[in-house]
Amino acid sequence: MESEGVGRRPLAASKATGIEVSGETFRMSRDKSLLRLGAGLGLLGFVVQVVMDRLHPHRVAPNDSANVFREYAGSDIWTAVHIGQFVGTLFIVLAFVALARSLYQQPGVAGALAVVGTVTAILVAAVFAVQMAVDGVALKAAINTWVDAPSPGDQSAAFQVAEAVRWTEKGLGGFFQFLNGITLLALGVSIALGARYPKWIGFVGALAGIGFVAGGIVTAHTGFSPTAGWFLTPATVLLAVFLVGVVILMWRRSGRVESPG
Repeated sequence: MESEGVGRRPLAASKATGIEVSGETFRMSRDKSLLRLGAGLGLLGFVVQVVMDRLHPHRVAPNDSANVFREYAGSDIWTAVHIGQFVGTLFIVLAFVALARSLYQQPGVAGALAVVGTVTAILVAAVFAVQMAVDGVALKAAINTWVDAPSPGDQSAAFQVAEAVRWTEKGLGGFFQFLNGITLLALGVSIALGARYPKWIGFVGALAGIGFVAGGIVTAHTGFSPTAGWFLTPATVLLAVFLVGVVILMWRRSGRVESPG
């Protein structure tokens, strides 16, 4: 009886080890795929946003509603451009979620901030979806009504409606920028406090986040003003550096995630 008991232990240990190794292999394979998917979506989202920005009319000062509405009225691809902007932003958000997932297991504040960054990134996508629906669909319809109004009285009423829709867009834009900033700040500080990625990229993300938070607050008060641009323009450049940097780093890290031998 004693020899049978001794004989069973290696078998049980072997089975347990097999299950453990299998689970670890699955986790590593999933993490590798998520990092590569996030890197690919981040790069694709960046390219889509650059293309959509080139297609979006922006020759007129954005707070000059009358001239802006005339410019927008002449665009035949207005709604398509805004759908493209949403898709590009969604891809970037998914890249940030993948980045945050790779930061979860860090101890202490670094790991906690990765969770915060995930939640706020999801809110970024939600708020931006509403903003693009207002800007790309509702505003375009209101502008077309204003342009096609048959009388000065109808034009005046239609213009007031379009202006109200425009300010709804500006309000959503302010909250979008604010949430975008919180996401970048959380992920940037998580990277800077941790050891998964180079700290310099974390500092870039955190600085971009501070700029977007400030720009979002100013946008909520002044609309798409030059003052808001003072914060948002450098923040956007830093965001581009951060995004390209983490895309490269996630792809490289995915190559170092190996199954146990």
